[in-house]
Amino acid sequence: MAKVRKLKIGVNGWFFTKQFTGIGRYCINTFSELARFYPEFDFLIAIPERLDEDVDKSLRYQDNLHFELLPENSFLKKLGAGFSKSHWERKILHKFFRENCVDLVHLPYPSLYKKLEKVPITVTVHDTIPWTDTQYLHRGLLSGIYNNCTLKKCRQADFLFTVSENSKKEILALGGFNKEKLAVIYNASEFDEAPEFSENDISKLLERLGLQPEDNFLFYMGGYDQRKNVQRLVDLYTDEIAPLSDLKLVLGGGSVLNNNLFREIVMDQEKWEKIIIRTGFLTNSELIMLYRQAWAYFSLTTREGFNLPLLESLMLGCPALISELAVHREVAGDTPVFLDMKADNSQIAETVLNLYNSFDSYQKLKRRTADFKRQNRDKYSWSRSARQIGEIYLNLIK
Repeated sequence: MAKVRKLKIGVNGWFFTKQFTGIGRYCINTFSELARFYPEFDFLIAIPERLDEDVDKSLRYQDNLHFELLPENSFLKKLGAGFSKSHWERKILHKFFRENCVDLVHLPYPSLYKKLEKVPITVTVHDTIPWTDTQYLHRGLLSGIYNNCTLKKCRQADFLFTVSENSKKEILALGGFNKEKLAVIYNASEFDEAPEFSENDISKLLERLGLQPEDNFLFYMGGYDQRKNVQRLVDLYTDEIAPLSDLKLVLGGGSVLNNNLFREIVMDQEKWEKIIIRTGFLTNSELIMLYRQAWAYFSLTTREGFNLPLLESLMLGCPALISELAVHREVAGDTPVFLDMKADNSQIAETVLNLYNSFDSYQKLKRRTADFKRQNRDKYSWSRSARQIGEIYLNLIK
């Protein structure tokens, strides 16, 4: 009997090497589950640099995931990261997919591409922020040209995935998209079945960060670009919350991404160093422990396509104090405490402090958070998301 040829899925793996970003985690979780559920697919994933050791361990146990190291053009890289990245997306990837005779291409983020004849192109559009947010539209001429080109390419794609109904609505509002070729497939929490950790493990982590087991702290985890609004969060904490409570503030990650805005957060180190903690790199185990130890997850972000840290916090039993956004309502329902971003800092702080000073109100919030996980475990599942994507692959290839 003749051996049936596996279907080849070509993947832009740029963000597999940036595992601390939201898109990086999307790639790692989505494609590991796709490979597990669809052994009839071979995933040919091009990466611009070597995988981190932890990422490599989590992915390579599946023999239908194949990574190909395709470095950026060194000369173009000297001219600027944007030049080499655009060349990598349009030229190097095109050659790789063509030589390997792929049956379908998946781009996990809006990027440049040169279409292969009769090969469907799918793109995941996480949000419309690069195309609609003024903070991103004025980053420079080259950035603007790149974003305009990626928008055009997304309109030409054979199928789009997005991560929330809110993002779908925003994509369609841009015009030029066919709603029949756009599917909402939710993100999920990779910490759904997170292990328990010993008191000794927790104490060691807290000690490293300068915290005590009895400390109550607000925990922020996420990016540090302008729309994340971390500077306002810090100002609100130092001016309004810290003087009236013993709550501390923990800022997760950030420095790993070498982000200028993370370094520019203005703090009087001598005054605030014992109550504002910047963690730097966190392993998954440390992140889980901090979510579980935190008094609440705290974020004033102004734009999101989904907001994975919000979901992670709720799935780990950490109450959320979160900005009032339509997408947050979509993802979390009425579970969190929503903060009115049009209010001034003192009003937002009053909401936080009233909760902190009311044992009964906080316990009700904790119970709502526990109920959220029980009620939404099946809704937010990387396995479910992968199966939905795989079915769309098959329909497009047929």
